[in-house]
This record gives sequence, structure tokens and C-alpha cells, in this order.
Amino acid sequence: MTARLALCVLLALAAPASSQQVEWRDPSPHATTFVTVEDEVRLEVLDWGGSGRTLVLLAGLGDTAHVFDDIAPILATRYRVIGVTRRGFPPSSAPSTGYTPTRLAEDVVRVIDAVGLNRPVLVGHSFAGEEMHVLGARYSTRIAGLVYVDAAFDRADRFEEYETLSRKMPPPPRPAPADLESFAALRAFLMRAQGPFGPEARLRARYVANADGSVRGAWLPDAPVVQAYSNEMRAMTAAYHPEPIRVPALAIYAVPKSADEVMRPWYSAEDPSVREGVEKLYRLERENVARHVRWFAAFAEQGRIAELSGGHDLVVSNQREVLRQIDDFVASLPAP
Repeated sequence: MTARLALCVLLALAAPASSQQVEWRDPSPHATTFVTVEDEVRLEVLDWGGSGRTLVLLAGLGDTAHVFDDIAPILATRYRVIGVTRRGFPPSSAPSTGYTPTRLAEDVVRVIDAVGLNRPVLVGHSFAGEEMHVLGARYSTRIAGLVYVDAAFDRADRFEEYETLSRKMPPPPRPAPADLESFAALRAFLMRAQGPFGPEARLRARYVANADGSVRGAWLPDAPVVQAYSNEMRAMTAAYHPEPIRVPALAIYAVPKSADEVMRPWYSAEDPSVREGVEKLYRLERENVARHVRWFAAFAEQGRIAELSGGHDLVVSNQREVLRQIDDFVASLPAP
């Protein structure tokens, strides 16, 4: 868990590039449609099919619905599964306005209506928690429940000491020219350097491709989109008072169970200063999560908590455990 990732300025995030820049077919078995949610604003909607209770998957900031390309087909063996790419991230539209949590939540409601979904369960990662707060408070009759995947945080409770110490730790390695010769090479580098990264479609949504299939570099939204999201995040850290949600909810937190889990692959475990920093980061992260768990317990009257040992991208690092948590939560809901 690193809530700081959800609060960081969007300029620090890689964002989607146009899929037309390189010929590549997404192997994930979804149908792709576009739903108009406002004049000249269309959102990409991925449909993995399935039957039973409907799940609507919402990505974190900087990702598209394709971040779920691996886990969604598994979910589709027992649910109807839909994914939504929020505005600002291609191939969805990128207007200069409409980036408040309230407007983003309304976009999701428009998708629910357009696709004809009956009280789905929303499953959201990281920044998607902001949309889900609004949906759970203002549209409680339209949804059955919420699953926050490392996404339920009091944004005004900054991880300042943790962030300051993190910046002093050794930075991750940068890819060499050979690592940018193809997306396969870049993905292999990221997996060696940082661990599981997820589906290749996620990588292709975060980087720009050259005509020969090599990787040019990270791609960012247009300046107005960056500014709009940055303004929203700054406002949240200054004052954060979302309305209490009125539906059953599960908050899954990524929490290290030992200091060894905080030891990044590029750290030197033999360096005493690094080891000391890791021990302190572990303690701070445990304390931070405990505060946010207490906040969520007061915020969500019908809430429940789960803690998983893994990184912030739990749908990638802890897929099996996340699936089990979703199954248990959905099973606890009244039949639709």
C-alpha cells in the first residue's frame, strides 16, 4: 500500500498512448465499445462477458481499464465483468473539464445506464476510491456494493514522513537503450527491476511506441487534463470530507507484514543505512495504514476490512487473494 501514489501529481505518472501507434492486438477476450457520457465525451468500455452478478472495474489514476486484462477473464467465469476507462485517458475522450469526483462518478452512472446494468458491484483501485465514495453516497440505490482495492484513504492525512524518507532511498534503475527496443524488452526489464507489472496492454497504455515497435518513452495527458487532476488532488489533501457511503463495502489494504517486504529489488540489503531506512519505512507504513483503517471504519457503516501482504497494485501482485476477497464479499450480499 502506498497512498502517496494516489496523491502524487499526475506529471509523475505515465499515461496512455494511442493504440494506433503500433500494430498489436490485445489478447484479452473483451469486446470494446464507447459510451457517450456528455456532449462530445465518450468513454471506453471493455466487456469480458460472463453471467451472474455484474462487476464494474475502475482503474487507478494513470491506468486504463486494460490494467484488468489478466484478472477480468478469471472474474468472468462467475460474474458479468465490465471495465471503464475514465475521461482524460485515451482512447476515452480528454475534455479540459469534468474531473471532479462527482463528475467522474456521474460518468460511471451513465455507463451503467447505457449498458443496462442492474445494481452492479463496483471494484476500484487507488484513485477510483474517490468516484466510489460518491457512488456509494449519492447513488446507493443504483449499486449493490463497493470493493476498494488499496483505494480507501483519508486524503487529508498525508504520509509526509513516509514520503520524505522514501525520497532519500535509492531510486529505481532506469531502462537502458536495449530495454526500450520493444515492449517485450521493457516489460522484462520492469519485472526484473520492480516485480510483476501486469498485462502488456497496461504497458502499452502508458508508453508511446515508435513506428518500428520500439518504445519512445512515457506519454502524458494534455496540460489541461494534468492541471485538472492535480487541482483536485491538492484540494483533497487540504480538506477531505466525502459523504458517508450507504452500501456494503470492502476495503482491501496493501500492508507489509515484515520489513523484508519493504526491501526493494534495487536496494542493497547489506547497506546499514538502507536497512535502517527500510525498517523505519515498514513501521511508518504500518502506522499509516492503521490510521486509515480506523478512518474507513467510521466512514463506512456497512464496511469491512481486509489486509493483504503486497504492493499497491494488488490486482497484479496479489491476484489470487484479491479474487478470493471479491468472491467472499459478493457472496455476502443479498441476491440481486
